[in-house]
Amino acid sequence: MAEIPSESALVAEKATMPDALALDALSVIGLIAAHDGATALLRSSRGDVARVHVGDEAFGVHVTAIGEDLVLLTDRWGRTQSLQLPQS
Repeated sequence: MAEIPSESALVAEKATMPDALALDALSVIGLIAAHDGATALLRSSRGDVARVHVGDEAFGVHVTAIGEDLVLLTDRWGRTQSLQLPQS
């Protein structure tokens, strides 16, 4: 008879996505709808994490917009890039 995995093992399996993030680049690891506006969790290539709002600066970029599944960032040269949440 096959063994049924525990609930915590199922949660861990679904929460772990191998190679979902490029660890050598800036990534979005979470988006939060908070009472004070949308918030994003950014992870730097060094592994540092910053919680940011629109208008904040982190890791050398300015947060210009936070959507349901992406963050728009502008660098010091005025170039805009979008970062999306990893897809499951």
